[in-house]
Amino acid sequence: MANSAAAESPAQAHTGTAPTGSPGGRREPVASVADSFSELQRTVRRSKARLLAAADDVDSATQLLLHTVAAEGPMRASALAASVQADLSTVSRQVAALVGRGLLERQADQLDGRACLLAVTDTGRAAITEHEQGRQKFFDAVLADWNTEEMRQFARQLERFTAAYDRVHTAWMNERAGRPDSHPRTTHPRQQL
Repeated sequence: MANSAAAESPAQAHTGTAPTGSPGGRREPVASVADSFSELQRTVRRSKARLLAAADDVDSATQLLLHTVAAEGPMRASALAASVQADLSTVSRQVAALVGRGLLERQADQLDGRACLLAVTDTGRAAITEHEQGRQKFFDAVLADWNTEEMRQFARQLERFTAAYDRVHTAWMNERAGRPDSHPRTTHPRQQL
């Protein structure tokens, strides 16, 4: 019994949860979630590929840029890249395409005449509205067989899963890079031994 921590799975040691009463413990349900998540990722990649092949929509990466500038107001490309946690050169290419399509415009920075700010144009705001309406219609169709309570429960669980995924992934990446864990609530299994 003194060695019960060693018998826990890494996920159990990581979360501090006790093993489930069934013989497989957490292994089977965790594997099921991991498989479902992988299938979701594959489905999303296929969907993105179909959208790109159709070339009739602003893709999700540039939609994110539009939404960020709309939400945060005019901003420099470097601030936009930091906000969306993307490489500046990648964001610069995407911004150039958005400016070329008339969705973003460059404005003089009143505080620094050498710099420019990115702002959403009227055409960009219309594209955002159209995207949001399309997204709402799409997910309404996806969730057509779900009742209101099921959708609310799923949204809560998905939000919880996403937060945990981000927290644990960040901790693992920090450990791989040799940086101390930036999330003190997350304890790696080896640290509990």
